[in-house]
Amino acid sequence: MSVTRWWAAGLVAAMALVAGCGGASEDAPVAESSTSAVEATPVAAKPWDPCTIPDAAVEAAGLDVESKTTNLFGDAPLSNDWMTCIWTDPDPGSWYFLGMFSGFHSLDDLQLNSRFGQFSKIDDLGGYEFLRADRPAGRSCGFALEVEQGLVYFVLDTRAASEPAGDPCAEVNHIARAMLSSLPPRKTE
Repeated sequence: MSVTRWWAAGLVAAMALVAGCGGASEDAPVAESSTSAVEATPVAAKPWDPCTIPDAAVEAAGLDVESKTTNLFGDAPLSNDWMTCIWTDPDPGSWYFLGMFSGFHSLDDLQLNSRFGQFSKIDDLGGYEFLRADRPAGRSCGFALEVEQGLVYFVLDTRAASEPAGDPCAEVNHIARAMLSSLPPRKTE
């Protein structure tokens, strides 16, 4: 199986589990509708699209602008709950894929997902670094940031057939820092 297929299979598996952040579960049923009137702030129909990040910001983050895709398998969305965008670092010597995800979920939802763990606050970025529980140490790292209408998170996965050319957590934090000004406004506490 090719490197791209291995990585894509892992990304699809992660997306399937992350997509489970929405909806009802035995422990957290969907709230029933209320009969009382409440004035609500309008919510966007779709989450923010990470593929709208300007090419200049993508390039400044060290990613290959031309590698941008929403799905490694074609045009079908990876999830109905998340907007996705995927890039690689430039060839030759590309050693990782970076997926960026945006959805109407909270950091708590991501932390409850068993595929992710070891969350730690990155104060200067205003978000949280985390690891994928299903990847070997030193092969993946993520960064999550709560925004006004949900959550944006990045997952950097190294290519299966090559050794990492750097620390995935240092790289994902560099990318987050370079793209921070292109992300939706942060959620105020």
